Amino acid sequence: MNRRTTGSPLRAVVLVIALVHLVLGVLGFFFLPEANQAGENTLWVFSATGMLNVIRAVLGVLGLMAVFKPSAILAYSWMAFVAFTGLTAFGILSASTDIAGDAVNFGWADNVLHALTALAALVVGIAATRVSGGNRTKTAENV
Repeated sequence: MNRRTTGSPLRAVVLVIALVHLVLGVLGFFFLPEANQAGENTLWVFSATGMLNVIRAVLGVLGLMAVFKPSAILAYSWMAFVAFTGLTAFGILSASTDIAGDAVNFGWADNVLHALTALAALVVGIAATRVSGGNRTKTAENV
């Protein structure tokens, strides 16, 4: 990938995705009092469970690493798309049932956030793929 591939629009979207999830993940650890029942731990309107906070923090850190190493934006965007699509699908099933003992305990706000994140990652992935594919074609024509 060259400088044009890793232009500021793609990096800005990945940075926003990474920061939102990193902040939610890190702050979520402060909203985990053990006296609360499952489902009562929230950070604004988002669920704050231990497993979900770890997932968000890890995906946020990986996103920040991709922003600082722009050649990783393509890989991160597709990885984030798959991860957040899976989280959305699992979250819809989890939020639509009231099974006690759910370790993740997604709410509808989490599902919307994960779906929007998956959509943004898909757009970044397609844009990065098109730009990097176009550069390979130009390079092959010049050889």
